[in-house]
Amino acid sequence: MKQNQLSPKIQSAKRRRKKMALTTAGTTLLGEQEAIARVIWLYHHRKFTQEKVAQELGLSRPIVMRLLRQGTGQGLVTLSLRVDMLQRLEGSERITQQFGLKEVFLVPTSKADTEVDVLRALGKAGAMYLQANLKPDQILTISWSQTLLEVARALDYQPVSGLVVAQSFGGLNGGILFNPSQVTSLFAEKLHARAYHLYVPALVATQELHDILLADPGVREALEVARQASLSMVGIGVAAPNAAMIQTGFLDLAAMHRLKARGAVGDISGRYFDVQGNRVPGDVDERIMGLSWEDLRQLQNVVGVASGPDKTEAILGALRTGLLDYLITDDETAMRLLRRIEEPTVGAVKGSSP
Repeated sequence: MKQNQLSPKIQSAKRRRKKMALTTAGTTLLGEQEAIARVIWLYHHRKFTQEKVAQELGLSRPIVMRLLRQGTGQGLVTLSLRVDMLQRLEGSERITQQFGLKEVFLVPTSKADTEVDVLRALGKAGAMYLQANLKPDQILTISWSQTLLEVARALDYQPVSGLVVAQSFGGLNGGILFNPSQVTSLFAEKLHARAYHLYVPALVATQELHDILLADPGVREALEVARQASLSMVGIGVAAPNAAMIQTGFLDLAAMHRLKARGAVGDISGRYFDVQGNRVPGDVDERIMGLSWEDLRQLQNVVGVASGPDKTEAILGALRTGLLDYLITDDETAMRLLRRIEEPTVGAVKGSSP
């Protein structure tokens, strides 16, 4: 009997068996599109064997093989995997709608992943996004963070004609544990782009010095270029002792404690906000050498890249600022974020932060 001759009862039973085949070892039922996305990511990006993918997801090896064939048939596996595959994971659409974002990309993780594994996977996803969206003669504005350094490392050497990379805030330091200037330089090197560095510290000692440096023609030009970006990629920092602003020597613990006392949970380009997405004013905000809050609100197509259990509040606050248009994070961080926003609060949309 051919498929189109099957009775409705048998067809229904076959559909149920197909759906049951995607049941994981626990109680989670993967939708087929999410299962395809996870299988493709683990197999092609993480270089898991088919057997290891099957064990990781609680599927049989024949099902893994079928899902890989389906992904290839849908055009998700070409010379480079399509970044829109990462929109298929559960939670992507919910976060998109909650915060008025354009798109959310969730990176599948493995139960055995270390923090470094997740960071590198996030960097790969960020690089995929850029290589799928960068256009000739475009200005790309970037902040600096360990995550964006991983994005830069994951980029292929892929020249983009006329591309300009601009830095959103200063990064001149002694290269203590992390050299911010390396991020901009590596982006420019990989993309064969012209770079506009901000050769000033992220944070200066006084507001008077801030104003003097801001009047410098070179600083003014670099910031003006950054303002004209049609695509921006930013990290999301935390207000904590392990923050990049402390590791780079720009902030000390006393200043971070003052920020936290005023409710700060995180920052974008050195601009701190609370968990509701409100700007945290004060002396740090007045001494940051970089794009202002008003400048950040005007940027187009801002992609936030961040993950980790210690960043849930920071990512939530960043989404509520309304500064972001896109988010790239991992599936576990997304689930923590969704559990957190089940509390009765209202997410902001682009440009709504006071």
